[in-house]
Amino acid sequence: MTDTTAWLDQPSVQPGGALHVEKRAALGPFDVVPGRLAAGASGVHRFALAGSPGVILQAKVATDAFEPVVVVIAPSGRRWDLSSRARAPDAGNGATGSATDDLVLPEPGSYILVVTSRENVAAGQALTTGEYRLTLLCDAPRKAQSVLPPAAPSSRAGRFGAWESEPS
Repeated sequence: MTDTTAWLDQPSVQPGGALHVEKRAALGPFDVVPGRLAAGASGVHRFALAGSPGVILQAKVATDAFEPVVVVIAPSGRRWDLSSRARAPDAGNGATGSATDDLVLPEPGSYILVVTSRENVAAGQALTTGEYRLTLLCDAPRKAQSVLPPAAPSSRAGRFGAWESEPS
């Protein structure tokens, strides 16, 4: 399997590199953030995100200006390339995102979400200019069903299910 995130290790992605990495605001669940990549000035946007184990994450990018690349980096350094599933359905060009390809966060801590373009990654420098809209969706894991059987109805339960005492 090819490491589609190896480009993050290149000198061009480091501070002062040719991709001009720009740190952006911290993200929260359900944030919708506009952004703009600029050739020669801002080729990679890095967002901070607090995560907990089991949280289900979806990142969608809507743009008609470029083919987006979206990578999530865990506190441990583990990386996931979400590019194939990050293209939002309303981004034009008939591209669609997939709601079934969620990322379940494996560990607690501060995650990094990276947005750039396929052109910037291939060239190793900031060549793309264009606006985008990043939508972050976070959901708590589904809770397990209760293993306790439902309570049997009581002959003394009132119409609201509360215990009613006998009249004196």
